Amino acid sequence: MSGTVTVTDSYVLGPEGIPFFTKEWTTADPKAYVVFVHGFAEHIQRYDDYFRRLAAHDIHILAFDQRGAGRTSQAPLSAKSPEVAAWKKEGKTVHVQKAQKGVRSGGWLKALPDIEFFVKRESERAQGKPLFLYGHSMLLSGVIISGPYIRSTTPQSAIQIKAGTLAANLGLGNFCIAAPLDVKELTHNEDVQKKTKDDPWCEPSGSLRTLADMLSYGAVLDSKKARDAWPKDLPLLLYHGEEDKICCPKASGEYFEGCAANDKTHKLLPGLYHEPQNEVEPAPQELADFVGDWILQRTNRATQAKL
Repeated sequence: MSGTVTVTDSYVLGPEGIPFFTKEWTTADPKAYVVFVHGFAEHIQRYDDYFRRLAAHDIHILAFDQRGAGRTSQAPLSAKSPEVAAWKKEGKTVHVQKAQKGVRSGGWLKALPDIEFFVKRESERAQGKPLFLYGHSMLLSGVIISGPYIRSTTPQSAIQIKAGTLAANLGLGNFCIAAPLDVKELTHNEDVQKKTKDDPWCEPSGSLRTLADMLSYGAVLDSKKARDAWPKDLPLLLYHGEEDKICCPKASGEYFEGCAANDKTHKLLPGLYHEPQNEVEPAPQELADFVGDWILQRTNRATQAKL
């Protein structure tokens, strides 16, 4: 491992003129690039310790607070921010948001183009080096998925899902409701539990559109059609805390078994909950080493293939 990791915070002007808060972890000469997409009711600062460990494997990581989250939407730039002034001076359109409570992401209709924007941006910055997409609770050399939401460990009723989708489609998509979450089900680490409970940017509430999309798209993934649609030449790493009480480990295992990828790796993490990267030591370091090795193995293969 390289050892010296540099961390940079900045804002990037994204789709629809939205200023996205971003954070980067890197070493002087990274071998691979990663775009990370965080989960529901959280923000990227929660991954700082873990990504310092992963970046030490000579991996450049870019993460961004999604719409409705963290410093993109809950504590956004103001019209007087120097970044906004600089963009406007360049003639760019900037949409300054009001600080919001609850996750109003706009659902997948907004989230997917945002992810595509950052993937394309990092692909250009990587200059031919392998690029991986890493998602918790999703131009690429591989995809890494942590504890995906396909089914709840305690299943939601079909009526609840359909009612939420109907309400969102009737124009109530931005209406926020509570989405109760027990921090004790995230991790065994009591310090992380307390920090999450006290973190105003981890408030467990979301818009009807956000919640309906999360539930209904999980159901879409839970199908043979979705598993068959995976590009055969796109490597997949899927890991899951075996004791996850939020997202069903069995469902992710079934998805993995049927996934059409030729190169795929599945790892159940014994005794761990929903956030393995936030568990007690040595779990975070073991996870960073495992993921880092998986990325670099495929990076080395890609390099050899070019020779």
